[in-house]
Amino acid sequence: MNASSASRKLDTAVLFIAFNRVGPARMVMEAIRAAKPPRLYFACDGARNEGEKERCEQVRALASMVDWDCQLFTRFNDVNLGVMMGESTAMDWFFGNEEEGIVLEDDTLPTPSFFRYCQELLERYRHDERVWCIMGNNLMTEWEVKGRESYYFSAHGYGAYWGWAGWRRTWRKYDVNMADWPACRDTGSIEGHFRSKAEMAEAYKLFEGQYIGAIRSWDYQMDLARILNRGVTCIPNTNLVRNIGFGADGTHTVSENDRRNKDDNADLSFPLVHPKYMVVDEERDMAYFERYIQPSLFRSFKDAVKSILPSKVDEAITPFLSKVQRRLGIN
Repeated sequence: MNASSASRKLDTAVLFIAFNRVGPARMVMEAIRAAKPPRLYFACDGARNEGEKERCEQVRALASMVDWDCQLFTRFNDVNLGVMMGESTAMDWFFGNEEEGIVLEDDTLPTPSFFRYCQELLERYRHDERVWCIMGNNLMTEWEVKGRESYYFSAHGYGAYWGWAGWRRTWRKYDVNMADWPACRDTGSIEGHFRSKAEMAEAYKLFEGQYIGAIRSWDYQMDLARILNRGVTCIPNTNLVRNIGFGADGTHTVSENDRRNKDDNADLSFPLVHPKYMVVDEERDMAYFERYIQPSLFRSFKDAVKSILPSKVDEAITPFLSKVQRRLGIN
């Protein structure tokens, strides 16, 4: 790939969501600055306590890095809404103003070609209701790619929107409260979607956890809406986004030993080679589930132990087991 391939003029708006991690946020902002989007939406959640205020202000000050011809819009919350509402309302704001665009968070560091890849696929599938969104992260880079295609179609990933692009037509089908989940769960209407009983069990556990508030994220709602609308995602055969948020400051990526913490990002070559048919690579999807989503034996053991303990013992032992799990970097 030559330099001009990745640096082709970007005409697409970008949403940048940040909070209080100054170093990672600066790195992502530098990547956005190099891409020079014509419109940048910068959203930051409010501090949770007095100790965070200074770091939040330092992150917000990164808006001064916008030194190219760009319309800058900011949404800086006075109060902390948390990951679920802070991020979902930021995307409401973004897609309320833009028909389509690119979304980056302060822990998703893109390669230069990520922006052109997103822009070209946003254009190509703009009116194709089958395509749910365009993903930038690919954990399955060890998978042998047999053809020349630049990306493949997936339908079975859960919760890893680490740099993505989409359309208002998709976002309007998103429901942060997952109102349709109880009916899906109780009628079995989506059981035919899953490739195995293990995948269905894990997806149901994630969706139920999100619905009852045990999980406070924004992206499992996106997965459920995709399944309900029979959508597919585009995933590059090259990993275009590195998650730089693994560690103690992470919300859901708290261990640097996490098997998803992979430093293998690289640029795509252009022109893109598009798949001839829109067929989901179910074999690769299943391998992805087994390697990166399916619970480890340790977590299965932990859940089994917790299920037979009295509630007070469960509450006492859970912090210890969770600490061991984080140290080992296992799901």
